[in-house]
Amino acid sequence: MDFIQAFASSPDQLQDKDLKLKFLDNICTLCRAAKDSGFSHAVDVFCSRYKLGEMIEVLLKLEPKYEICTQVRQLAMLALAGLSTIGTVLESRKLLRVCFDSIFFLRPNLEMQSLEVSLYAQTLHAMDTMLEVMVLSSPASKTSEMLQDILEVLLDYLFFDTVAVQERVMGRVRLLSHLLADPSSVQAVQNENSSAASRQIQIPVLGKLLGHLFFKLFRTEETSSMAVETLCSLMTFVSGQKCATLPQGHAQPPAYWESEMTSLLNMPTTGRVQAFGRYLRPAERTGIVLAAIEILGRSSLLDKNAPMEFLEEAMESPELWLMDVPKIVRHLFEYCDEKNTTTAHSFYSLLALMVNKWPGQVIATALEVAPIFSDKVCLWKVMFSVRQTLEKVLKELHIQLQDWHKNIFTRQQKSCLTFLSMLAYGDVLEDKVRPLYKNLSLRSSPRREMVPLVLRALVTLSERAETARIMKGLLPELLKFLWDQSWDISVMAMDACGNVLGQLKKSEASPMAVKVVHSLLHLFDAKEECVRERSICLFRDLLGKMVWRDKKVMRRNSWKALVRLILHMSDQAPGVAKASKEAILAIAELLKWKELKHLVLTEQTWRMGECLLAKDSSRAERFVWDSQPYLLSPQAPMREAALRFIGLAARHLGEQSEDTLAEVVLKLDTLQEREKDASIRCLAAQTNLILRFLKKQRRSRFSLRTLCCWCC
Repeated sequence: MDFIQAFASSPDQLQDKDLKLKFLDNICTLCRAAKDSGFSHAVDVFCSRYKLGEMIEVLLKLEPKYEICTQVRQLAMLALAGLSTIGTVLESRKLLRVCFDSIFFLRPNLEMQSLEVSLYAQTLHAMDTMLEVMVLSSPASKTSEMLQDILEVLLDYLFFDTVAVQERVMGRVRLLSHLLADPSSVQAVQNENSSAASRQIQIPVLGKLLGHLFFKLFRTEETSSMAVETLCSLMTFVSGQKCATLPQGHAQPPAYWESEMTSLLNMPTTGRVQAFGRYLRPAERTGIVLAAIEILGRSSLLDKNAPMEFLEEAMESPELWLMDVPKIVRHLFEYCDEKNTTTAHSFYSLLALMVNKWPGQVIATALEVAPIFSDKVCLWKVMFSVRQTLEKVLKELHIQLQDWHKNIFTRQQKSCLTFLSMLAYGDVLEDKVRPLYKNLSLRSSPRREMVPLVLRALVTLSERAETARIMKGLLPELLKFLWDQSWDISVMAMDACGNVLGQLKKSEASPMAVKVVHSLLHLFDAKEECVRERSICLFRDLLGKMVWRDKKVMRRNSWKALVRLILHMSDQAPGVAKASKEAILAIAELLKWKELKHLVLTEQTWRMGECLLAKDSSRAERFVWDSQPYLLSPQAPMREAALRFIGLAARHLGEQSEDTLAEVVLKLDTLQEREKDASIRCLAAQTNLILRFLKKQRRSRFSLRTLCCWCC
C-alpha cells in the first residue's frame, strides 16, 4: 500500500516501465489479499482515495497504439478486475473504451513478432478475465447495468470494418453471450434463484446486438461463423426469459438454436425475417430495426444489403417489427443523411409507412427531435410528399398548434401550417389564396426553413384537381422561386406549376403557360442536371396547353428555345438529352415542321442546324449569340456542338453583322488558349480560320463597293 500510494502521488514515475509494472502488480496483490482476508471495504476506500482506476486509465493511454511490447496492458486489465472484486466503483464506460482501444487497434496477429503474439494472447486473456469479473462481481441489482455498459461500448467497435477489430470485438461478445446462456454462472456469485435472476437481467441493447449478429450471418467475412455461435448463445438467453413466464416453459439449449439458425439461413429473405421475429420479444425486434437504421446511417464501409432487405421485409409486417414508434422515429432523424442516396430511400419509405399508420406518434416525436424544421428537413419533406399522408400530418400539426403550452412553433411556421391546412381541406376560396400566401413572406423572411416544406406541400396538394384550380392564383408567386439558389426549391416550384397547369383546361392554362415558358428558357443551362431535365420536360408539356390565340407568342418562344435544345441533345446527362429530343419534337408539332421532326426521329443532329438556317436564315445572328455561351460549357460534347453550329450560322451573317463576327472570332481565340481537349482545340482553330477569311472577304467587298461609289 505504501508503494501504491507513493507511485500514485508521483506523476513523474509514469514513464518508468519497471515501476509501472510493479504498481499494477501490487494492485492485483492488494485486491486478492483484501478479498481473501475480508478487508475489501477498507481497501476499497484506499483505492478510491488515490483514484487507482484513473491511474490505470492514464497508463493505458500512454501505451503505443498499434504495438504491444510490455505487460502493462495485461496487468492493467487484471488490476481492473481486482478492483471490481472488492467493489471499487469505476467509471465503467470510459474505462472500457480505453481498454478496448488499447487492444482492438493493435496490428493484426499475422503482422506481430513472436514475442508480441505471446504478450497479445496473455493480454487478451486478461481482458476476458476482467470482463467476466466485472459482470460476476456486480451486485444482482447492477448486473443488467454492467452488461448494458459493456455491450453498448462493444457495439460501437462493430462499425470499424477491419478484420482484426471485428474478430477481437466478436470474441468479447461471444464470451459475454456464453455467460448469459448459462445463468447459473452469474448465480454462482450472487447466490440467488437461477430462473428468478434470469428474469431480472434486462439488457436494452440486446436487440441491437442481435441485429448486428443477424446481419453478419449474410456477409462473406471471417467472423460470420463466430456470429452464428454467439447468436445461438444469446437466443438461449432470450428464449429462457421468454419461456420463464409460460407454464412448464424451458429455454432451448444452444445446440437447438444452431439447427434453427442453419434452417433460417436456407430460407428466402421473407420467410427468414418473419421466422426470426417470432422468436423474439417486442423489445428485441425493435432493437434489430434500430441496428439496421444505425448500420445504414453510420457506416460507409459495412455491407448494407442485408439491413436494407430486412427493413423492406419489416415494412411488410409493421405490427410485428415497428411497435416502438418513438424510438424508431428518433433513430431515423438521428441517422438519416440525404446525401447518402444509397440508404436514404430506405429511411424515406420507412418513415412514410409509419406516418401513414401512426401519424400522432410520429409527428409528436419528430417535433421533439427537430422542432424548428431546419434540421433533417428531408424527412419532413417525405411526410409532406403524399396527399393522404400530408392531410394526416397537417391534422396532427394543427392539433399541436392548439396546444399553447408547447411553444415550439415560430409565428411564420404557425401561419404556414394554417395556410396549408386550409388548402388541404378546401377551407379557402380561390380569390383569397394569393393574399393569404403573400402574408407568409416566404421570400422576404430572413429565416427560410419553411420554404422547402411549403413548396413540397404545394406540389403534393396540386396533384388533386380541385386544389390545383384553387391554387392557380399562386402561379405568379411560384415563378419567383424558379431562380432560387437552392436547386431543390427550383425543381419543386416547377413541379407545382406543372401540376397546377396540368389540371386546368386549355382555355385557363394557355395564357399562364406562356408566362411560365418564358421563365424556363434560361433554366435549360442550369448547373444541376435535375433542373435542366425538369425545365425542358415542363417546357415540352406546356407546348400542348396552348389555344390558338396564344400560339403566336409560343412560336416565338419556341424559336428562342430551338438552338438551346439542339445543343442539349449532346448533353452528357442522358435524361437531359432525351428531354431535349422530345421537346424539339413538340416544337416541330407546334410549328408543323415535318422536316425537323424527321431529322429528330432519325437522330440526324448534324443536319438540324442546316434545317433551321434553311427555314429562316435571317435569324442567323440570333442563333450565333444563343450558341456562344456554350463555348464555355464544362461538357466537351456541348462545346463541340456549339462550335460546329456557330461555324455554320456565321456563314449566313449579313454584312451588317460585322461586330457579331468580330465577337465570335475573339471568343474562339480565347477558347483555343484554354481548351484542354485537343480535338476541340483543333476544331476551334479551323472555325477561327474560316471566320477570319469570311471577315476579310467582306472587308474586301466593302472596300470595292466604296471605291465604285467614289468613282461614280
